[in-house]
Amino acid sequence: MASKTVGQLLPSRRELLKFGGAGLLGASVESLWPLPLRASSTQGASTGPRGSVRNVIFFEISGAISHVDSFDFKENVATQQDFDVRKIPTGIYLPHALFPRMEQVMDRVAILRSFQSHEEVHLRGQYYVQAGRPLNVAFAREIPSVGSVVAAELESQRRETDTFPTYVSFNLETNQVGALSTGFLPARYSVFDMNPKQALEGMALDQKAIELLEQRWKLLSQLRELEGERMSSYGEKVDAFADFSRTGKELLTDPRWPAAFRLTDQDRERYGNSAVGLSCALARNVLEQDGGTRYIHICQHGWDHHRYIWDKSKKDNHYTLIRDFDPAAASLIEDLASLPGKTDASKTLLDETLVVLMSEFGRTPGPLNHMDGRDHHKHVFPALFAGGGVQGGLVLGASDAEGAYCADTGWDHKEQPHIENVVATIYSALGIDWTKKVHGLSSGRTYVYVDPLGANGYIPTDELSGIYG
Repeated sequence: MASKTVGQLLPSRRELLKFGGAGLLGASVESLWPLPLRASSTQGASTGPRGSVRNVIFFEISGAISHVDSFDFKENVATQQDFDVRKIPTGIYLPHALFPRMEQVMDRVAILRSFQSHEEVHLRGQYYVQAGRPLNVAFAREIPSVGSVVAAELESQRRETDTFPTYVSFNLETNQVGALSTGFLPARYSVFDMNPKQALEGMALDQKAIELLEQRWKLLSQLRELEGERMSSYGEKVDAFADFSRTGKELLTDPRWPAAFRLTDQDRERYGNSAVGLSCALARNVLEQDGGTRYIHICQHGWDHHRYIWDKSKKDNHYTLIRDFDPAAASLIEDLASLPGKTDASKTLLDETLVVLMSEFGRTPGPLNHMDGRDHHKHVFPALFAGGGVQGGLVLGASDAEGAYCADTGWDHKEQPHIENVVATIYSALGIDWTKKVHGLSSGRTYVYVDPLGANGYIPTDELSGIYG
């Protein structure tokens, strides 16, 4: 991989949006206002956060995979003859031809098949996944993403050697909502969103470029000191960009950062040389370098097949996306399970990491529609969990015979679980109190980490403790 000079690596705004910092540059005005915030909690001593992992990887199957043709398989008139459906050791039926690699790691995965979404359109559904709550345009500018909340909560745990952003994502620019801003939180908790193929083009500086960067940084620091009083009148926007510049400088001079963006030919073959395959391989590398990243969001977009869902003559179909998904997701789980943990030599990196894979909703079961596709279906769909103490091989909850509605919620509530419960599980696993409330937002509202007031009334906000067995 060829090194680049500082001049070549000084990014334009357009390049920043490609490489990272989209969340910062898109940060709302709310995140830059000084707010008299205060926090409270309703967490009882017996229901405190689990604190079982250091990291979380959230894999967003954006656009919605057909659940009845994958991880909640239901034979129907549209089942393709080449699926080669088999009953695997965990007791579920899975199309072997579609998921030969995932089949090999399902003993490490717990499935909860009874989720329900508040949303049934993509932009709102993808917002819901990132924010952990339905979109409310009245105060959306105040709402941070789940990853930004994690970054803020884990700030006190950052070490002097941590130069990587706490919250990193891959391909969020590809979905309909993009990378959410930090809302009421300071911009330093923004996502660093990357296009993996562009990021792999070169992240390293040679020694001469590093020396030049240090000289320019010294000059910039002197100018900031001289102009500090005048620049302070511009408010926290200046501080936000200063934070971003400092992060960029630290990354460019930390040898672990370019090391995280080196992939072997074997990596590309195992993970698949696709956007999602490269994203998963890089996510593995970032965690292995242990530079401070604790929350990674991977987005595989394009699953919205209202037509030609199984038509191999078309360029875009579920066959193609599953061909990219299967080696990427399976290799990520396999490799995390084979790498040593960073805090405990007796553990693996998978033990220290909770991996979540899910769509924003499912797709209509039964026969295909008049365009040979499947439409949006919010009433029941699955999510997959691995690592971090999750009991592999568990199958929780159930849909009915058609895959249309919930037959068993799979936990100790009559209500179906929602994305809010996935968020509570993520926070709990990281040791974050998911009942926390932040008062004093500029609108006068209170921000609840996991909001019990869903679109149709009260919903339980418990973590999904059943996935741990």
